[in-house]
Amino acid sequence: MDYSKYILKVESRSASELVKHKEGPGKRYVFSNQNNNPEGRVYTIVRVVENVNNPEQHFEDHAHDVDSLWLFEGDKPDLTGLKIEVKLGDQKFVLDTPASIYIPAGLNHNYRFISGSGRYTNIVLTEGGNYNKATK
Repeated sequence: MDYSKYILKVESRSASELVKHKEGPGKRYVFSNQNNNPEGRVYTIVRVVENVNNPEQHFEDHAHDVDSLWLFEGDKPDLTGLKIEVKLGDQKFVLDTPASIYIPAGLNHNYRFISGSGRYTNIVLTEGGNYNKATK
């Protein structure tokens, strides 16, 4: 058996390819989705931002019919250095990194970077790695 198909090509692409999203700050890397892992059941991206000082919302509130997990890490050795605002349902939380947010299926959510530098990882468990198919 040839296992090379499990080595996925990582690409930098705009979030505008997603339902309810626009380009967004920093650089977005797609690690696993329906294009490079159609047999998989996970969508995973990493967004890297530097020196955020103009907070912007780059996607609309939305929910998924599957669970997801957000990981926020600052650029410091102890993972501090990034401040974010997370919206879960009708509640907003301002958090410093490191931060991990579990989002159960059906929960409306959103986030924005407030200040600092670091990275955001989004892991969505969805058939075929298709984020748009799982978005409501």
